[in-house]
Amino acid sequence: MNALFLDENLIAQLVRRGVVSDTFRRLTPDKKNRVYRVAIRLFGVYGYDGLAVDQLCKEAGISKGSFFQYFPSKSHLLEFVVLVFDDYLARWLAEIRQNEKAVLARDRLSYLYQSLVVNSRLFKDDERFFLFITSAMNHSAVTIEGIDLEHHFRDYVEEIIERGERTGEIRGDFDVEMTGYLAALIIEGLIRRQYGDRKLAQRETEEYLISFLFDGIKA
Repeated sequence: MNALFLDENLIAQLVRRGVVSDTFRRLTPDKKNRVYRVAIRLFGVYGYDGLAVDQLCKEAGISKGSFFQYFPSKSHLLEFVVLVFDDYLARWLAEIRQNEKAVLARDRLSYLYQSLVVNSRLFKDDERFFLFITSAMNHSAVTIEGIDLEHHFRDYVEEIIERGERTGEIRGDFDVEMTGYLAALIIEGLIRRQYGDRKLAQRETEEYLISFLFDGIKA
């Protein structure tokens, strides 16, 4: 994540929700960010079950006693990391939407994909964390209700598809909501492949995306 420090307004909200303590809120911005960055990396590498609090404390430069003054439990640490990451994704997509100038649905989807993958602002640690939360989280020993990191761009894809159907670019005899959902699933799958070990060439990926979405659903 390129932001140097965490959003203090968001941290205050997490204090009110009981996710982090006010003691954590009062830490210096640099120390809060260091705990976050170490947690992102370790969750991405080891998952929830494999992450040891002792290891996180050692790498973040805090004592184990301090950890439990900051977070009620390891599951609260994960919730903290997920919600901060989710907030970053929301602001990132808002920026993508603001900068996107294309008119045609195929160009808008291509721009979205390029922004999320080809010109991604995520570091490798963030990509691993994204894969953990979206692909492996269901296999861990903890569940965080209501977490859906992909809903931000899924909603945007559905908006693009709906407009494409109204302008005639996409055939109108399919349910537009279902079409948007399936299109988002395709993009999510491509993103996971790009962030994972199996990389696709940029040209191959874009041709696949456009051909599947438009050659496949255009009358």
